[in-house]
Amino acid sequence: MAAQKRVVPRGQDYLTTIRSDQYIELAPDLLGPNMKVFSEKVAMVGIPLNPPVGNADTIMERGDVASHGKTVKTRLVAFANVSAAPILLEGDSALAGYYDLYATLSPTRESPGEMTFHFETDNGGWFESRAEFWPMFELRPLGGGTSIFIDTGRDKVPGFPMNVGHSGGRWSFTPPTPSAVRGFRTKQMYYEDVVIITASRDGQITAERKMEFAPTELAKCAKAQAEFDAGGEIATFGRPNFGRAMTGANFLLE
Repeated sequence: MAAQKRVVPRGQDYLTTIRSDQYIELAPDLLGPNMKVFSEKVAMVGIPLNPPVGNADTIMERGDVASHGKTVKTRLVAFANVSAAPILLEGDSALAGYYDLYATLSPTRESPGEMTFHFETDNGGWFESRAEFWPMFELRPLGGGTSIFIDTGRDKVPGFPMNVGHSGGRWSFTPPTPSAVRGFRTKQMYYEDVVIITASRDGQITAERKMEFAPTELAKCAKAQAEFDAGGEIATFGRPNFGRAMTGANFLLE
């Protein structure tokens, strides 16, 4: 088959987070009166999405047919992570204490990107990808209480939008395992290896607010092809209810 005949149809990619280290800097005025700045690299893990798409916590949509070497537009359409351990907010306020930090997608801004496919055979090859990342943070207090919501698409948070990217990832039309999450009515592509996504201060998009304490590397995330649980069935729907991965998702995903 000639190279120009090789194409990846538009569709959705399903990923699960293995581990994500995300630097987060939150100014006192975003947290509440008499609070101190929060500045830490937070370890994050994935939360399986609702409706069920196996253990997927991230869905990226490819908006066009991709041929060899062609760059196509993409966008994150679902995302759900939570801190692996509670974080501590400090200050002279009743708001001080431990919180679980949830991250979904901003309801006010898209997280667009682009992806370039390179065929090595008719069945697969390697890819490059880049995207802007606009998350919504929910800080949920341990023991109950009122959550603090911070929308990086609306609130000025240092380091966001973040310019995340990956180069040299492997993909294939063949599922890596029998339980890999498949798209509906489409020729699905799959990720063969762990995908390492990074962001640095030098590579970021212009920050909405100056970062004071950030390290050089703002984020490093390892993701893998999402899979159904053993014995699970292939999805029978075409498009998840992405609204649930926005503002109200944190209450629905547990």
